[in-house]
Amino acid sequence: MKKVYLLLAFLISANIYAQDIQKGNRIPSTYDRNSITVFYMKFPGENHASEVEAKFQKIRLTDKYYDNSLNYLVFEAPFSRGDASVVPTKAIESFLMQKGVSKSIVSKWYNRKDDGSMDLDLIFDRGTFNATDAQYIKAQATKRGENILKDYGNRLIEKSYILVLDYQNVLNMREAKVEKMKGWKATVNGYLYKIKYKEETQNVLYDCWIYPEDSPEVRNEKIKKFKELNIPIEFVTQTVVYVTASQPTEDTQLGKLIKQKTEEQLLEELVQKGYDESLYYLEMKHEDFMVKTTIHQVRPIRAKIGLKEGLKCDHRYFAYEYVYNEKTNSVEPHFRGVIRATSKIVDNRQVAKGDMPTSQFYQTAGRRLREGYLLRQQNDLGLDLLLGYEAGEVGGAYGRIDARMGRYVGIKALFVYVEGGVQAKNYDIGYSTYEGVVFLHYGAGLAKGFMLTRNLELRPYIGLGQEQASHSDFDDGSLKVLYLKAGANLALNLKHNIQLMGGIGSYSFIGNAEDDNGDTGLVWDEKFTNRKGAATMFGIKFMF
Repeated sequence: MKKVYLLLAFLISANIYAQDIQKGNRIPSTYDRNSITVFYMKFPGENHASEVEAKFQKIRLTDKYYDNSLNYLVFEAPFSRGDASVVPTKAIESFLMQKGVSKSIVSKWYNRKDDGSMDLDLIFDRGTFNATDAQYIKAQATKRGENILKDYGNRLIEKSYILVLDYQNVLNMREAKVEKMKGWKATVNGYLYKIKYKEETQNVLYDCWIYPEDSPEVRNEKIKKFKELNIPIEFVTQTVVYVTASQPTEDTQLGKLIKQKTEEQLLEELVQKGYDESLYYLEMKHEDFMVKTTIHQVRPIRAKIGLKEGLKCDHRYFAYEYVYNEKTNSVEPHFRGVIRATSKIVDNRQVAKGDMPTSQFYQTAGRRLREGYLLRQQNDLGLDLLLGYEAGEVGGAYGRIDARMGRYVGIKALFVYVEGGVQAKNYDIGYSTYEGVVFLHYGAGLAKGFMLTRNLELRPYIGLGQEQASHSDFDDGSLKVLYLKAGANLALNLKHNIQLMGGIGSYSFIGNAEDDNGDTGLVWDEKFTNRKGAATMFGIKFMF
């Protein structure tokens, strides 16, 4: 009888999952928590491999995924780095199968013990934790009550993944020949595999299920069957991320202003970043890792997701409305807008009881959103590229890159930017006219975005930079000076990732002009008459 109930639970959950896919029509309408088993693939003898191994044991695993870690986190690479005849994805897959990793993971799901007995406690616990408020309320309306929530746990086994991380080219800043900096850099290759847990595998596993009334002979036969059980895996995708963990040395001006970390602490940060960034990029390309939910309320926009789903400030979500298509006689998702998480993220790491709290979002593109719209996680690089022109005494062709910092510092719409511009201009210096003096300016700073409407953003900024003036008749080389720049840009959405830009900024030059011989004693706007003040900018911005 127990076997019948187990089989029935799996069939019900499989049917629910199939229906959800059909309703999605290109975008799945449901989200199930995935589980991840993570490994560090070590190449013995490589630079700093043992140090990375020690730090990998301390990584903090995200709350977004169930932790299916085994009793070891590190294995030696089953191939040589320089062997061109080896396909890494195939070699790793073969090694994982040989080590029985997939069977160990399924054993963990079923809490398999040394005597071969199994139970459903972990599956039921995770199935209940995975359920949303909507699923809880639906379950309460049925005769089976909360037991139906446990059925959701069965389909979670199909979402079991294995992530193998390879930290390559690990160098400290001295080895990388980066002066005045301390810390580390590395390339992290991520290999993602998925357990192929199909109905046939389930049926064979049920044949291995040991019951209290089984005789010793039957028990031994079932243990033997389990040992012969083969649970395949499949390669899903690969990522490559470049990570650094560094800071200015204590003998620099900036280094004196910040708390100094040890090389050990920075290496630990590097290893953690390798794990975090690999998952972030996997969430950009793999559907199962993209959270789906619905808008719970508007004004402000709220949704019932939070730390349980790994939500961080400025994480991006696309909103969709399901619209009936008469031609296909089906409903289809239509893109309606873009929202991002604020810093008001709820700790919802609890079992749903119908009253789960919500996190707050703000809209950055699209039309007015309504309750019930589907939300789908859509991670981005968080980079804005602006190409334009500045008109003013200081002006010319202009470019700027803004990097969104919200998911690192917890402040929404906070940016670090770098900028650069070039201009050719005539100036009278002394009794001579210098035609085509080339000015190159470049700088960096902070900016903060404010959404005035759903499709209009104001972004004030302040930064510090340097301008350099060059001309073939300058006897002592190029002239240069520092500048302070403050201003604001206004951005109008043409699409959710393309904006028409306008803005105004003011250049204030600091100190005297310098050449190859040092301080010239001349103020910049005296050397180049009236070179200062406001500059109007217009251009176009692309967001990635």
